[in-house]
Amino acid sequence: MEAKYYRKPEKTGYIMSRRRSVMAHLFKLLYIVVELLLVNLSLVAAFFLVYDRSLPTFAISFSDYLSTMPLMTVGALLYIDYFGMTHFFRKNRTEMVVVSFRFVFLVIVSAAAIAFAFQWYTFPRWVMVVGSVIMFVATSVWSVFSLEMSKRIYSKGRLVIVAKSREDADRVFSKIAGQLKSLHINYLGYVLENDMEKVYRAVDRSTEVVISPAVNETDKANLYLYCANIDKTIYVVPQFSDLIYSKFRIVQFHDMPTFMIDSLGLTFQQRLFKRIFDILFSLIVLLILWPFMLIIALAVRLDSKGPVFYSQERITESGRLYTVYKFRTMVAGAEETFGSFQSSPDDPRVTRVGRWLRASHLDELPQFLNILFGEMSVVGPRSDRPSTIGEFEDQIPGYNQRLKVKSGLTGLAQIYGRYNSDPEDKLRFDMMYIKNYSFVSDMRIILKTIQAVIPIKDNYNKQSDQINNWEYDV
Repeated sequence: MEAKYYRKPEKTGYIMSRRRSVMAHLFKLLYIVVELLLVNLSLVAAFFLVYDRSLPTFAISFSDYLSTMPLMTVGALLYIDYFGMTHFFRKNRTEMVVVSFRFVFLVIVSAAAIAFAFQWYTFPRWVMVVGSVIMFVATSVWSVFSLEMSKRIYSKGRLVIVAKSREDADRVFSKIAGQLKSLHINYLGYVLENDMEKVYRAVDRSTEVVISPAVNETDKANLYLYCANIDKTIYVVPQFSDLIYSKFRIVQFHDMPTFMIDSLGLTFQQRLFKRIFDILFSLIVLLILWPFMLIIALAVRLDSKGPVFYSQERITESGRLYTVYKFRTMVAGAEETFGSFQSSPDDPRVTRVGRWLRASHLDELPQFLNILFGEMSVVGPRSDRPSTIGEFEDQIPGYNQRLKVKSGLTGLAQIYGRYNSDPEDKLRFDMMYIKNYSFVSDMRIILKTIQAVIPIKDNYNKQSDQINNWEYDV
């Protein structure tokens, strides 16, 4: 996708965002007030749905709720601040719903803890259960509605790319184009770092700046400081060295503070729990899907001559080699006949059944056997061939750090990246996963994966095409 060279916007001068206007502040206060009302009204509604008001226990139980309400409301206010729920800038609907779920969970847990601590035992459990469902729906709807309203209050963003070359700008633009419309941003164009005066003028007329990782470190540092001084939003593509800092402890030696960066990888307890989950999850999947896998195997065999499974040597944790298994999607002996090269949508090596298997990702199902045998994990970095690892290690510093954990069937790079994503981008996703690993993050990635394999229309490509035509009309 080709980026557009920077051109001066129709309205010159410094574009001031309305994020700090009086209207924006009042809107945030309104959001907080309504959200606190929804928290309490959800539980009140649950009382009337669950209990008969004519019963004498209703008044006692409702009285215990009223006793809990002040502390619970204060807690809800703190959680709104903790989750940044009034920060709508450049968020999407999915983020708002996810935050709403976390918020409601903590509010209900806090309400139960408060009732238990003060021995208000007649605050009924069923009210909390029903109330939490109502609260989640109400909070999600209100948050998404507020997000859409915020787009009418905040100025539309004006974004410029700072790149090393035109090819570099095209590469960065191809990554961001699909999200510009949903993030309420207009694309102005790109400028090259070889003329920093021109860069600064472009930054002055924009509200947001994407800085390519190819820009040299001195120019980056100057741009960071310049943008910070005039309150510009900056999007930075992290390097390996930056990702190392993503999780650290502060240790002070006398009057010198330091960041203590511990070794990468999982602790013994994390590896143990992850392995237990891998075994249980892979067993459940194999037990449920084995009839379907037999049908796929039969379809592969009838569609073309050759084995049902395709195997290849891959590399996993600590550089160990293993054999990965997939349903065969290419004609037998594809590499020997056609040669080894990156697959494409019209690849002549792919069979009819193989094309469907690849589109639905069902060719990956035999890898649950690799997971069961301990060679892979459900979630982790994408596995690579040994020759590929060696090649990338020479070109990308830190690429071998992906081998601190087992390779995975799915992962951040698999769900947020693309099949042909740059190795540097895959490394960034993998490092973010390793540095911020938790069981909850694994569950989130698995749910995202299930959502991704559901056969729906390709919104990303459609959106990218729309942006490609729309951006030049700015």
